[in-house]
Amino acid sequence: MSFTGVLASSAQSVRFQFYRTKACTIIEKLDTVYSLYKIPGSVHTDYFPKKGTVYLPGPGTYKIVTRGPLLDTVFNIRDTGLFIFRYREPDHGLYYTGALDTPPLYSHCDTLLDGYQEYHYPGGNLEMRGTFKKGHEKDSIVTFYRNGQIKSRMLRFPKLITVTSFDSLGHKIRYYNGQNKSFMTYIEFDDTEFYTDGKVKKKQSSKNYIKTLEAYYPSGKPKIIHTKRFRTEYYETGLKKITYTWTFKRDHIVHSKDFTICKTEFDATGQVTRKTVYNEWGTHPVDQPGLAVTYSSWIASLDRFENGKNVFSAKDMDTKEFMKKYPAELNDNDVDDR
Repeated sequence: MSFTGVLASSAQSVRFQFYRTKACTIIEKLDTVYSLYKIPGSVHTDYFPKKGTVYLPGPGTYKIVTRGPLLDTVFNIRDTGLFIFRYREPDHGLYYTGALDTPPLYSHCDTLLDGYQEYHYPGGNLEMRGTFKKGHEKDSIVTFYRNGQIKSRMLRFPKLITVTSFDSLGHKIRYYNGQNKSFMTYIEFDDTEFYTDGKVKKKQSSKNYIKTLEAYYPSGKPKIIHTKRFRTEYYETGLKKITYTWTFKRDHIVHSKDFTICKTEFDATGQVTRKTVYNEWGTHPVDQPGLAVTYSSWIASLDRFENGKNVFSAKDMDTKEFMKKYPAELNDNDVDDR
């Protein structure tokens, strides 16, 4: 894939174009079936192409959502003008062959894989081998780096899927253990990432609709601890960076929950720099809220501090109203614009 930026300083917005070369072809075409969303942000506010061009509000970080091969591509756009993304699909791999809410399937040149299959790099080294049934993994798939080292190993059992991933030097960097269920069904899992020295980098799990997370710096000190009832983020020194706590009440009429969330931010010396209390209403019936302030949230109070003194205070405001009145007090890292 390649990126081409053609900049025009007089433009006030960003124009984005996506040129795609389909698998097993040589013809490049301007794509129109995709969308972009801003990070931090939400896929609920996508920007769509008009006659092959997406008009973005300005520079920033954007991610693409498209059919075809799985893409985890992020664009860091720093200037206004025309930004061109050129992409050649791999001849084989995981593809979204239908709607994006259906599972991706393995295919080769638009044909779903069936039975035992092997694919090789141009030099002859093995790239992937596995067994498939109408595009689905049947029992195992192994992928390889160009140097012959195993990249990932997936094993599928009647009730379980395990995935072990390695770096190109053979160090285990991830182990995933999850239920073998359909794509859109809630899945319980354990997912652990490792540093190359074997220390745990991140460990997350989902059980009974409760997600937990432990993340660590290379030194072994905690970076994030997220439980059923709170989340704490730390500086590498061990001091707290951000804390979240929440309480909820159940709405028995709509079978959902309303949360009151308290977010406290600290500087590197341990002093409080900001404290935000906000409400999240009508959340899916679980015991944990989403933690971003959304445009549908209600800000109960926001206080900012400098050297221990309160220098700004606001109460009881809709998020959109708050952003309009005090644009400098919340930034992109605070708000999820769902």
